[in-house]
Amino acid sequence: MGKSKKKKQQQVAHDSNPLLIEQRKFITSLPKQARSHFFSPTHITPEQRAEIWEDQADLGEKLVDDFAWATPDSRLLPVFKHFGPIVEVGCGANAYWAKWMHNEGGVDVVAFDVSLNEGGKISASKKSNKSDSSSKTRNKKKGLEIREGGPEKLSEDAEMKDRTLFLCYPDEDIMPAKTDESEEEDNRPLSMAAACLEHYSGDTIIYVGELFCDTLSVDQAPWGRSSANEFQERLGCEYHCILKMKLENNWLHVRDSLSVWKRSETCCMVFQGSDEEDEGDEEVEYKYIPPDEILPVDAAAPCVAHLLKKNGDDVKSREHGTVNKERKRKRDDAVTQHSQIAGNAW
Repeated sequence: MGKSKKKKQQQVAHDSNPLLIEQRKFITSLPKQARSHFFSPTHITPEQRAEIWEDQADLGEKLVDDFAWATPDSRLLPVFKHFGPIVEVGCGANAYWAKWMHNEGGVDVVAFDVSLNEGGKISASKKSNKSDSSSKTRNKKKGLEIREGGPEKLSEDAEMKDRTLFLCYPDEDIMPAKTDESEEEDNRPLSMAAACLEHYSGDTIIYVGELFCDTLSVDQAPWGRSSANEFQERLGCEYHCILKMKLENNWLHVRDSLSVWKRSETCCMVFQGSDEEDEGDEEVEYKYIPPDEILPVDAAAPCVAHLLKKNGDDVKSREHGTVNKERKRKRDDAVTQHSQIAGNAW
């Protein structure tokens, strides 16, 4: 009965999140040393690394085409449920995350992609990225709607400002330039994610991918492999991060995370210029972040975690130890007294 129940649970997990199952199967099949020290010049030989890389690339490309660029897991589901309803731009042809959060958590999602047939697929990079006009809407049902469209949909539909914007690997490819655009339109963002910020008027953004200084790729540093610098710069300027979570399943060369960003209020300060030096007034803007929305600054790798220990911690630890000793002594005295009384009464 127990084995049957476990097998049924595994089947349900495979049906609802096959990307996680396939990716985890590959990663766990590797030696622990390869998983922990893949890019180490001393722990792994170039031949071993090349073989593993080739296997991962073959499987990874297939899984991206079949599912998604990044892998959702159960830890992330409460985030989408808490911040729903959701609007996703760049959901890809598979709309994997949108379907996952809706099917697993009942999250209300409207998902867009400019190509509902080939969007997000590596195999489609050399093909035309135009969607079949007969497939402008898919999976239209209560709580889940997949539509054709890009960033402009965020401003065309007034309802979208009341939804949390979700972006997953929005800039794995640059938005194609239009041939008939005016000189003024030439200044539009090349980044699809940055274009979303132009059109989105809501307050909350959930982003999945690599962030500034999180990437292992030297060629793509410091911004990472999943969103352009213009997007991240504007995101950090106009929003503040209130949550950041590591994805439980990453490929060997990737450090994807889920982060939640809230639009920041701003305060403008005007400094009066000097009349003697004929200086004009200077305006300076600062972001206001409520105390309960400030991320902790302290962070340390395991090798230096002991350096974060506060001076007061030692005092508290000694005080705690003294209290525990006193409690233990009182318990021992009570036991002794009880034994004596019981003995005399007997």
